[in-house]
Amino acid sequence: MSTRLALPAPGAVRGVRAAIKLARVSAGRTVKPSALAEGMYRREILPWGLLGLALGLVEGATAAVLVKRHFAGVAPRFVVNLAVALVSGAPAFSNVLSFVWANVAHGRARVRLMVALQGTFALFVGCVAFASHAAAGLVITVLSIVAARVLWGGILTVRAAVWTANYPRNVLARITGRIAIVNAIAVATSAALVGWVLEAQAIDARWLYGAGAAAGLTGAWLYRSMRVRREFRLLAAEAASGARSDPFSLRMLMEILREDPSYREYMLWMGIFGAGNLILTAQLVLVFSEQLHLSSATQIGLLAVVPLITQPLFMPWWARLFDGSHVVRYRSRQGWAIVLATAAMCAGVFSGTLPLLWVGAVLLGAAQAGANLGWNLGHNDFASIGRAQHYMGVHVTLTGVRGGLAPPIGVLAYMALEGWHRGAGEFALLLPLAMTAAGALGFKRMQGALADA
Repeated sequence: MSTRLALPAPGAVRGVRAAIKLARVSAGRTVKPSALAEGMYRREILPWGLLGLALGLVEGATAAVLVKRHFAGVAPRFVVNLAVALVSGAPAFSNVLSFVWANVAHGRARVRLMVALQGTFALFVGCVAFASHAAAGLVITVLSIVAARVLWGGILTVRAAVWTANYPRNVLARITGRIAIVNAIAVATSAALVGWVLEAQAIDARWLYGAGAAAGLTGAWLYRSMRVRREFRLLAAEAASGARSDPFSLRMLMEILREDPSYREYMLWMGIFGAGNLILTAQLVLVFSEQLHLSSATQIGLLAVVPLITQPLFMPWWARLFDGSHVVRYRSRQGWAIVLATAAMCAGVFSGTLPLLWVGAVLLGAAQAGANLGWNLGHNDFASIGRAQHYMGVHVTLTGVRGGLAPPIGVLAYMALEGWHRGAGEFALLLPLAMTAAGALGFKRMQGALADA
């Protein structure tokens, strides 16, 4: 089968995107958020900030450091390291159920459902506070974190519909961007607190999870005052389309991949590239703990706080690069930023140079900002009108699959090298470096095919 891409003409893509960009800029200059939209925003900002404090406690890198530090010695080393892999991959793995949540939300009042999801999410975060310092506590902690992340995936799915209904398109990005920044600051703050508590040992880190649950429950309670504009129309439209809707399924996933060779190849390289990125975090937690013996605060700073703070700073630059080009061209450039960040982390580990690790953390945050943009928007360059959600469903589902598989594979590679020779585990970092480089090369190959199309 030919691998030649059947994509829109580059000039057509640029023209459409330029027109969209011009329209957005023009709207942004002449139209300000209405009083209603500002009122909705004011109702949302505090709840999402409080929920961000709870979310930061179950972020992949933060949770992985907590598990490694808190349960080392109370369970076999292999079991603890496998638990590190599971919680570090939980944010990606939770994506596999996104379309289940979309089906759950179909025809239901959004705010009521959102409050239920938020409250349940907070309760799962709080469950970590009751986990004993024993093997059984490790099981409770891992299950609670994974369940919390699955619930957060449902929250994000429902939230997208609320935001689309409440905010006009010309102010949607600005308003939701403000909320996202507040949420990111709260997540970084809570991650930093976990690092400080684990390092200072002033209190048991589990108390933070109780406090995070309280913050999340408060946020859910405050969110009850939220409203969805013209929700009766939304629910009526969903009820009318219920019989005609074509829900996402495994059969649809296979059908899209079979019928669209261009998207199939893109998903192949995304799988290799994304899996390498997921492996990196789990392996770095183990290397930082067992090889470099870095403090918990330093580990969380390198893997969570600095990347989280860095991402908003670089997002505008990546957005300008994304505008006017096909996602394949974008990935053929952005992919090398991940490779560079991974290489910097590897160099810092192999040389034992902490300043180089901090440089790698900044590069990682900058690269992840671009990766997130491509992840959220890239499928639109392959999907025809009306099929964007289905193409995104393929991407989201495959992300969930690699979130469940890639981190454990990376940990097994680390443990295998350690079993072969004590201290050799750090060289397992060459696996994510090779995978991200292979993915970047794959995107470059697709770019060449696109240029010939």
